[in-house]
Amino acid sequence: MRKVVVFILIVLFAVVSRPVFCAPGGKKGASSQAYEHASDQSIFNRISDWFATIGKTEKEKNKILKELKKERKAKKLGREIEKRKAERKAKKEARKAQKKQQKAERKAQQKNKGSGKGKKW
Repeated sequence: MRKVVVFILIVLFAVVSRPVFCAPGGKKGASSQAYEHASDQSIFNRISDWFATIGKTEKEKNKILKELKKERKAKKLGREIEKRKAERKAKKEARKAQKKQQKAERKAQQKNKGSGKGKKW
């Protein structure tokens, strides 16, 4: 009897607590509020910047930080360009496949029209 009661309590807890663990609206990932307050500089970048600038003068620090930010920005733009190229290529391939399918359908329709002329039912 105890096992049954314990099992029922566990199931009830799981059912009742499920909405608590879900994101609002069942949406996965970070909340919109998190995206609003997010920075382009991640914690990993800030830590590596700190190590790169430790013990340097303010002038050297600023120069190093500018260079690092420039490199990161260039990398990010490069990734975006590659992503857009891949998207364009995928769209182009999809159009080719669609045209090929339409061509095959027209060919099949013509074949069906041509084969039905000589037969008598």
